[in-house]
Amino acid sequence: MKSTFSIILILALFSLLGCDVGDDKANNANNVNNTNNANNVNNTNNTNYTELKSDLARDEDPAVDPGDYEDIIAGINQFHFDCYGELAGLDDGNIIYSPWSITTALAMTWAGAANNTETEMASVMHFPASQSTLHGGLNQLDLYLESLGTGDPLAFTLSSTNSIWGQEGYSFEQAFLDVLALNYGAGLNLLDFATDPEAGRLIINDWVSQKTAGRIDELLAQGTLDSLTRMVLVNTLYFKAKWMSQFAPDATGPATFHTIGGSDVTVDFMTQDGSALPYYEGTGYKAVELPYVGDDTSMVVIMPDAGTFSTFEASLDAATLGTIVDSLEITPTLFLTMPKFNFSYGKSLKPILESLGMNDAFVMGTADFTNMHQPLELYISDVIHEAFIGIDEAGTEAGAATAVIMSGFGDVIDFTVDSPFLFFIRDNETGVILFAGRVTDPS
Repeated sequence: MKSTFSIILILALFSLLGCDVGDDKANNANNVNNTNNANNVNNTNNTNYTELKSDLARDEDPAVDPGDYEDIIAGINQFHFDCYGELAGLDDGNIIYSPWSITTALAMTWAGAANNTETEMASVMHFPASQSTLHGGLNQLDLYLESLGTGDPLAFTLSSTNSIWGQEGYSFEQAFLDVLALNYGAGLNLLDFATDPEAGRLIINDWVSQKTAGRIDELLAQGTLDSLTRMVLVNTLYFKAKWMSQFAPDATGPATFHTIGGSDVTVDFMTQDGSALPYYEGTGYKAVELPYVGDDTSMVVIMPDAGTFSTFEASLDAATLGTIVDSLEITPTLFLTMPKFNFSYGKSLKPILESLGMNDAFVMGTADFTNMHQPLELYISDVIHEAFIGIDEAGTEAGAATAVIMSGFGDVIDFTVDSPFLFFIRDNETGVILFAGRVTDPS
């Protein structure tokens, strides 16, 4: 990444909470016709929609092997470095995104994948081979993170929510709905994309805005959804926390920041006595950790030596980051000065995921999501991600949202030309017939 900030922000942005769910029970048949089995009425943006939910309650005590649990966390972190490498090659400016949000949205989608589509997605996302292991592990991590916090939402808020939006009258596999309910606390909200995709887009955007304190108000741009949209799987992440050691506002003042392009800009810098902050100066870089209230989460800031940012950035991996974090120690003589900043970032992840090897999932007719819907029809038309971050003297506010958009073929009409037929070659502008004929025996 060629960022205008020569700072890498390693954010612990994780999940707390499952999505809002109702009490309605789905039909226990293998396929569920959603219109006939959903009665719960919700209201978003003054528009009613119904929710279909499996009759399974969320598993509040998933049994996950400790080794598998560690591997899932390592996989999320490895996906970060894979994805970051792709993003850095596309953008010169600031980057903010959430590996957790992307992983969660695609994990819910993976629950409906089969055969080579399932294999490719698992490889790119570093998922374990077992579906039940992944979903149980993410559920366990989600429940653990839900337990964090100080009890004071003004001091610490960390929440992740899931919602699934499906086409009215479209059949979804019961086993797929069970996975969403059991591990993600998510039901299926029904919308009529086929008739009015724009209304559906506004409802989903309104839901996302509510879950991100109004900071992400248009995750899905106009035209993103169309009449062939069959499902949208969404994860939102919202984080707001105060620094354990806050910066004094009256100590903030303008100073010069040297951009990666060689130019200088003047921005507001915050300062504080950093004697309580873990710090480490390694070969070619300096690093500091800023804990948040509760001391369960923190921001690690790493600044490479001048002129070495791109090289350092390209070499940073999970092992190196782990070494840096392990090396941090309280340094009584530290005085910290850093800039305030606030920015957002949005991106279609489709080309990035394709570059990493997730190909079949995006190809109509090749993608296999038959564990979500039968027959073979659904494919991922796009994966949209948006995130924001702002830090000031008091703390940090950050959020992210990911939407996986599933499209179908529409109403398939099987037309096989296997008996005598007429043909016409004509000019489309004038309608004049240039050639005409018939075929009674094509042999």
